[in-house]
Amino acid sequence: MTELLGLIFSPWTEKARWALDVRRVPYTFRHYQPLIGEPALRAKLRRLTGRVSVPVLTTDDGRVIADSADIARWADGRGDGPTLFPAEHEAEIARFIDLSERALDAGRALSLSRMLADDEALADMTPGPLRRALGPLASRLGALGVRRTLRKYEGHTADGAAHRRALVDALDEIRATLVRKTLPATAPKTLLDRFTFADITVSQALVSVMPPAELKLSPAGRRCFADPELRDRYSDLIAWRDELYRAFRTS
Repeated sequence: MTELLGLIFSPWTEKARWALDVRRVPYTFRHYQPLIGEPALRAKLRRLTGRVSVPVLTTDDGRVIADSADIARWADGRGDGPTLFPAEHEAEIARFIDLSERALDAGRALSLSRMLADDEALADMTPGPLRRALGPLASRLGALGVRRTLRKYEGHTADGAAHRRALVDALDEIRATLVRKTLPATAPKTLLDRFTFADITVSQALVSVMPPAELKLSPAGRRCFADPELRDRYSDLIAWRDELYRAFRTS
């Protein structure tokens, strides 16, 4: 059966899972363990050097697809459900994917930087058996992984203020788009004239403001991902995101 390899707390994995679920494509999910699982991931992707990341989909005929948007496109050609990439909206969806990525990149840098100051959250990044064996040292191992991730995605190359400006700019653009939309009578607002991958990808831009309840984070991890000031400033966007989940997140 088709298998999705991903992180249960990752918004990029959530994009892929949502697309597969809303298109009703059968698959199994396998949790990826950073660092420990990287050699096998490199072998799967046939990429010995350079950056590798999840989600990665392995189809039942052996095809390997990396990147959440590419996985969603694959899902859109299978199963049934709402069309995620209608041809007439391709350019707009591409713009929203880029907008989401800018917000997510900035949010990841901010969240991981907050995590470096939270020993409980750092320890939670270590696999359970290893965390129990290491005891208080687990947070140090978690910190190594977090710093490695910041370097991997170049989150260390700008200061927190720059990342925050990038996130706020993206959220303001999302808000401006939604303000221009007419509220439908029986469904939540969508970014285009129907529910598409644009809504899935943009909804994840809010993960580092207030993670959705559906994202599998420990209490400490959720604390590091949340930003109380931005949560209050963008409560309308969080409400919109949560309504999308209620209306379109089928599992």
